[in-house]
Amino acid sequence: MTSKGSFMSQTAAPNVAFIFDCDGTLVDSTPVWAYASPELMRRHGVIVGAEDFAQFGSLALEDECQAYHDIWGVDADGPELFQELSEILVEGYSKVPPREGLLPFLESAKAVGIAMCVATSTPAELVQVALDGSGVAPYMEFVTTTGEAGRPKEFPDVYELALSRLEERHGHSFDAVWVFEDATFGLKSSSTAGFKRVGVYDPLGHSDRDEMRDNCEIFIDSYEELDLSRVLNFEG
Repeated sequence: MTSKGSFMSQTAAPNVAFIFDCDGTLVDSTPVWAYASPELMRRHGVIVGAEDFAQFGSLALEDECQAYHDIWGVDADGPELFQELSEILVEGYSKVPPREGLLPFLESAKAVGIAMCVATSTPAELVQVALDGSGVAPYMEFVTTTGEAGRPKEFPDVYELALSRLEERHGHSFDAVWVFEDATFGLKSSSTAGFKRVGVYDPLGHSDRDEMRDNCEIFIDSYEELDLSRVLNFEG
């Protein structure tokens, strides 16, 4: 029988970092978006369904709101739409639950000293509302956004910026860095920068399940099926 100390020495890697997407990966916020964006458009006389917003998936929220103006001819400009949408989203985000099985997984990662943060296309203020309400906040060191990185998640910049901030905070580089994502474009772009990836399927999201599976080292439908040792001991 393996002792606890022996197990820790074999599997616990304090020199490992986890970078998490937020929406659909940490929290079940997809239903909020399914309501909020169409509701915003309805208020401006544009009738569209939730599926019509898939084209904006990699954009920062400010850029997405500008796209509503540019593509759909909404009368208000991007900043005005962003303010309106933020107000709708804040209420919804305060009530989003964590993904099933997530909190025990994060607790096990925290217990062995893994550095963890968020890399997202959603504004940091909104993400923080979700993290606080879902109980995820105590596990995340900070939030990094595509707005700060300067390019959408179709490029790896936001993950690289998040990693550089972790390295600066901890004073060293990491032996292994994993990106947790529910969006295929994020899995693809993070791979180009050399990150290992956990694909977290969101049945309410826009990513194809089979395509996600083909673009990550580990694929899960729920954190309940992901043991920390599976990640720390991954070889491949």
